[in-house]
Amino acid sequence: MSKALFKKNKIFDLALELFSTKGYKAVTMRQIAIKSTVSVGSLYIHYKSKSDLYDAVLENVFLEHSKLWKRGYGSSESLSERIYHCINIFCQFLNDNPNVTKLLKREQLDADPKRIKKLAEQALSDEYNYLKSLVKEADSQCDADIVTVLIFGMALNYYETIEFRRFPLALISILITLTWFQTRFSK
Repeated sequence: MSKALFKKNKIFDLALELFSTKGYKAVTMRQIAIKSTVSVGSLYIHYKSKSDLYDAVLENVFLEHSKLWKRGYGSSESLSERIYHCINIFCQFLNDNPNVTKLLKREQLDADPKRIKKLAEQALSDEYNYLKSLVKEADSQCDADIVTVLIFGMALNYYETIEFRRFPLALISILITLTWFQTRFSK
């Protein structure tokens, strides 16, 4: 790994940590520069604004997840298997990226509609739309948007409170999937 790439990754990691713990509004470019041991001017050479850096951090984080997501399921699987894999991959991503989990919760708490929309459209749109299509396939009469948000919300809630309980990752994926199927078939 080149020195420039190492420094860029360090800036991303530290910016993600700051954004996830303090929130977007509370973090300054100066704080990011100090924490990542670069000058403020150098930071502004690469990123025009805090918003540009935030976008780059999101893109970097979700790029890896997107790769995992796209190879995580097969079209030959049954509907229930595809739903399980979809939820499992999202849970695995949250498990492997605790700062992302904190950032998602932070964004919910800050409730800035522009950033939430950006997060949904740029970072999680493929995952959201895929799960929504599976929900529609399973039950065309339900409100697929609400069900999809609830499924992602259950997974996010688990990882937000992970220090209070210790279920294995596979178990939480199964529990979320079973909960969804139980509500679907209990009509």
